[in-house]
Amino acid sequence: MITRTAYFDRLFVTALNKGIPQIVLLGAGYDSRAYRFAKLIQDTKIFELDIAPTQDRKKKCLQKANIDIPKQLAFVPIDFNRESLKTVLENARYRNDQETLFIWEGVSYYLDPSSVDATLEFFSQSSHKDSVIAFDYTVSITEENKTDYYGAKELSQAMKERHANEGFMFSIEEGKIEAFLEQRNLKMVEHLDKEEIESKLLTDGDGSLIGHITANFRFVLATHKDQ
Repeated sequence: MITRTAYFDRLFVTALNKGIPQIVLLGAGYDSRAYRFAKLIQDTKIFELDIAPTQDRKKKCLQKANIDIPKQLAFVPIDFNRESLKTVLENARYRNDQETLFIWEGVSYYLDPSSVDATLEFFSQSSHKDSVIAFDYTVSITEENKTDYYGAKELSQAMKERHANEGFMFSIEEGKIEAFLEQRNLKMVEHLDKEEIESKLLTDGDGSLIGHITANFRFVLATHKDQ
């Protein structure tokens, strides 16, 4: 969780410093980046997408904590299972002719494959050519190879005990991410496996490793195939 937050934080801050026109947070949940980095926001329009009940509770939490909502931020309620991402975003004044950073954090593995494809298809067909999408995913694991991935067995057991209704539904086979993206008219800009995540995000000042991640997770940044 710490490395995931750090990875997407870096992308978010870099985009704001660059003055990117738009940032879209897909399945934003209780993402706090727009508030933690509010001073860096200039003219960037930020869209937070999630179901209405989650957004309503989030607004109440922000109000209770006396945290201001940046004027550049738009809450965009959406039922991902029933509503068109394209229609909902366009109604919220998203512009597909402007460079955009899409952050899709902690979501893909809870969706069925068709929903993952629908999101990536939207990005491929309805975003500016210089836009990028960043997301995390899990590689495919089985009961037989679960012990080969640090922490995977423990995570699986914890999910069954505490989040029985939120099982993982989507994964990508180990080593197949590049082909997966190409089949969806996308290309890889950056990909971090377990060792790279730990090296870049879990080392202290002298380079010593301070922890391990659950080894089946990966981070990827992608853009349009013709770029």
